[in-house]
Amino acid sequence: MLKQFYEFRNEIADFMKMKNKLLSEMSDPKRICDFAFLVDLTGYLNDLNLKLQKQGPLVNDLYSHLKAFQNKIGFREAQMVSGNSYHFTTYENIAYVQYAEELKLLSEQFSNRFSDFKNMEDCFNLYATPTKCSNRLANGVDRGSRKLTSTNRN
Repeated sequence: MLKQFYEFRNEIADFMKMKNKLLSEMSDPKRICDFAFLVDLTGYLNDLNLKLQKQGPLVNDLYSHLKAFQNKIGFREAQMVSGNSYHFTTYENIAYVQYAEELKLLSEQFSNRFSDFKNMEDCFNLYATPTKCSNRLANGVDRGSRKLTSTNRN
């Protein structure tokens, strides 16, 4: 929906002119650039949202999607700092450094929001690939599960 609005922004501006309701936002290059960045970023967030809402994935799969998204944001931030907007295709004349800061902030917010998952990463890895875990991790998780089962019996 947002992308469609962006694509029809000129037609919308013309329509508003016909109705004598001028919108300065529709002709301001900085706002158009901000809006284009928002369109691209929202598309990436929507893709992540769809992956997280699929029926049937295990928690370690969901965590993998979150980690991949964070890695992609970090990669895209590095691209923006170097002046490359390859993954932000909606608008060509983009202010790279400003949006690199926005991507850095987004990455930090994701890290803070999902820090509980980061703390459980070893458990997810044990669940996903039990043959590749260390004995220390397996013993720690095993002891924890025994405590849980003995607590549940009471």
